[in-house]
Amino acid sequence: MRAVIKSNLAILSQKIALLDLLVSKHGATKASDAFQKTCPIVGASIGQHYRHSMDHVELAALVASSAQDASMQQQQLGDLHYDLRVRGGTLEKDLVESRKRLSDVSDVLKSLNATIDDENTAITTATPVTVYFNLAADDAKEIGLPSTVERELGFCAHHAIHHLAMVRIICLQTVGLNEADLPEGFGRAPSTILFDKKQG
Repeated sequence: MRAVIKSNLAILSQKIALLDLLVSKHGATKASDAFQKTCPIVGASIGQHYRHSMDHVELAALVASSAQDASMQQQQLGDLHYDLRVRGGTLEKDLVESRKRLSDVSDVLKSLNATIDDENTAITTATPVTVYFNLAADDAKEIGLPSTVERELGFCAHHAIHHLAMVRIICLQTVGLNEADLPEGFGRAPSTILFDKKQG
């Protein structure tokens, strides 16, 4: 469990670092504009990709942190409806609010990490959840799948890396950043980084 929490925290840290970079490089007003600017290649903005991936990790982190006592250890914690999201709005357009959300979810994950070994905390790697997705555009019915808290936090990290890859393109093609400006490893899958190191 600690590994998937660590991965999510690293991704959130990269996201915060990029926002801070935009502000330091462009100033608050231009950084806010850059955060909202749609990249014609990707068809979305940094804000849209941040909001979307944050919807997932925030939901999983909050469900995971809802385990209050050991009596819940083998009980279903809750349902994760990944496709019930609010698109548009403040979290896609307001850099300051987005940064606050990143920080708040980081705090939830840090708190969860600190309680993993606490015998009074119900959360374990096998704590069950049910996840729901819309898997067909011609049917609005969600598909429910059994899963675990750890598996979903792993999914959220993997999912966020994909969105950071898109944000990387936006930064380089639309926002005016250079490769050297980006946080190390930004938008690159760990498997790709490991492969590149082996090719060395």
